[in-house]
Amino acid sequence: MLELENLLNEQQLKGVYTTEGGVLVIAGAGSGKTRVLTYRIAHLIDDLQVSPFNILAITFTNKAANEMKERLANLCSRVNGLWVSTFHSFCARVLRQHIDRLGYSKDYSIYGELESQRVVKRILQNKHLEEKNLLNNCLWHISNAKNKGMNVEQYSKEISCNNADVILDVYAAYDDELKANNALDYDDLQLKTVQLFMQFPDVLEYYADRFTYIHVDEYQDTNKIQYILVKMLASVHGNVFAVGDEDQSIYAWRGADISNIFNFQKDFSNSVVIKLEQNYRSTGNILNVGNALISYNKNRYGKTLWTKEDLGENVTIRKLGTDIDEAEYVASIIAGEIEKGASPKDFAVLVRLNALTNKIEERLTSYGVPYKVFGGMKFFERKEIKDVLAYLRVLVNPHDNEAMLRIINTPKRGIGDSVISALVDAAAAYQKSISEVLFGNFLSIFSPQIVKKLRVFIDIYTDIFHNSLTMTLTELTKYIIERAGFQLLYSGTDDEDTNRRMNLEELVNAISEFEKTNQGAGISEFLQNVSLMTDSDDIQTDDFVSVATVHAVKGLEFKTVFIIGLEENVFPAGALYKSEYEIEEERRVMYVAITRARVKLYMTCVWERFRFGKREQNRESRFLSEIKQKLLGTAEPKQTAKKVTYPKTTATNTNQVVPNDTKYVAQYTQNTQKTVSIRLGQKVKHKKFGIGTVISLSGDIATIAFEVVGIKKLSLSIAPIEPID
Repeated sequence: MLELENLLNEQQLKGVYTTEGGVLVIAGAGSGKTRVLTYRIAHLIDDLQVSPFNILAITFTNKAANEMKERLANLCSRVNGLWVSTFHSFCARVLRQHIDRLGYSKDYSIYGELESQRVVKRILQNKHLEEKNLLNNCLWHISNAKNKGMNVEQYSKEISCNNADVILDVYAAYDDELKANNALDYDDLQLKTVQLFMQFPDVLEYYADRFTYIHVDEYQDTNKIQYILVKMLASVHGNVFAVGDEDQSIYAWRGADISNIFNFQKDFSNSVVIKLEQNYRSTGNILNVGNALISYNKNRYGKTLWTKEDLGENVTIRKLGTDIDEAEYVASIIAGEIEKGASPKDFAVLVRLNALTNKIEERLTSYGVPYKVFGGMKFFERKEIKDVLAYLRVLVNPHDNEAMLRIINTPKRGIGDSVISALVDAAAAYQKSISEVLFGNFLSIFSPQIVKKLRVFIDIYTDIFHNSLTMTLTELTKYIIERAGFQLLYSGTDDEDTNRRMNLEELVNAISEFEKTNQGAGISEFLQNVSLMTDSDDIQTDDFVSVATVHAVKGLEFKTVFIIGLEENVFPAGALYKSEYEIEEERRVMYVAITRARVKLYMTCVWERFRFGKREQNRESRFLSEIKQKLLGTAEPKQTAKKVTYPKTTATNTNQVVPNDTKYVAQYTQNTQKTVSIRLGQKVKHKKFGIGTVISLSGDIATIAFEVVGIKKLSLSIAPIEPID
């Protein structure tokens, strides 16, 4: 018998011991849901003598499944026959046994995203439809249809968009080709299992009868096809134990349906709902901030996380001048704590969009702090960045064949594999670099058709080369982006194009900053600087700062968390264009970010951020305002076109936070020979411009946000400025 009374709290015990019918455990962040799920299975096996053969546990990641298997192996006296798997691996296992019923052989292939993309691309080419947006739209709709459990005919009744007929036609051709290849894509694993169960009731009956007890983790993240699968598998015994948290449902963009968790009691008879609200992760102050924020959401069961631990340190909300100041602020705190003995792995810097990581990466590198980027590749390793840098690499080293091969048809300009193969063969035959073949006297060896295609690239590269002789590095990079065709390539309005466009703009910003701080440096120096930054990828230890999108760290926790970029249209992303339903999901993303922190939480926003090629001033995120309104009774005042009001930097549940170290303080001598000190965040008065707040300091130059006239950069030794607080 398991001695659980000393291991679990009252609500957790209720979840373990309620074994029959539908059981929905609403498990708040850090409330021990995995512990409840594993002890429940152990209770069934060792206390109630249920055979492991009759138990199924479904998780969302292979990592979670493997961790659960390890825990159960240590807890249970027997585990042989127990199925613990993801939805997709469960379906693959079923199909390996029975897919011949659907006309496939059991040695079918599974296509990943790249293979699926190639198939759809080939279909579009055969139909003489080669638009990039159409390719992406077809891939999205095919996946969307399959995740909703719909074949072509069923999806035709739902789809409503431009090119619907083309998309449906491609969907049908895509399925035909996969079938001919005896292949399934990732989404097919679930769809074909549902089709198998529907068409062959005896197969469904076997599995539904076998699994007396079904457990589903992260139920709030299930999509329509997964919901259908659970209902089917529970059709005989009806014993479904689902664990989830509607406040952490953040995957609607990939098909997750939050209504599944709200409809649980209707879907499963005699069901009960158990709430886990005691938190074992975070301090009281962090939980207070999370509770305050999520209380603004209307679509939730409603719960309040609490802890027996102390309130802990105050949560800091910090408003800085620019995104550069923000990065310096975060990196300097982390570096300072590491110098005092903290481990890099104790820290996480979380962003809503991965385009925001560049400046953080730069500052952490400058401090020598090891880090890794999650939820997206490191900034200088993203495809669009490496593509542009490859143009610069060839300018420095024309014999760099890898860089030349990367750019010759990037963006695509009709130079296909056969042309590239001929070029590579010629270079090998004449023992020349590809550049020498292209720009030497070798073009005559190729057919006129090949030469015509190569001329397109030769003209582009020649223009770039000549401009490189007179342009600054920043000007040259902008010219490459435009002349090579990247600007047009990423001109779409979807999330992918927007992110890539922002990344290219951030590259230009990074190069501009490099030129400012490295007078006289050229392309070679910049590329060397980039190489030194990306060397941190080779860190051989797990002791690194995590720089990540919030989605990438769901389920993880860190001693200290920084959430940056908390401005409207940044976090929440695209706030101007979102419905209230979508804003609630953004709020849940913020809630997930907050509840990753155990001991310390910092939240930052800036007056001015460089985005879309210009300095942009956005209001502070509504999420910060909501937290302050709920906990302090204050929020950022409304702004008008005539007058911009900048509130003081505020810290939740504490006094104003302004660093006192010299990095944030400047001393200057006025014309009166009086020496004055001024610090970042300080209120000042100017004889002409009035009252303002210091938002950036660089040597003798202060950037000040004035209440009436906006932001000005002024020389401290000349301008009539006086500190007033």
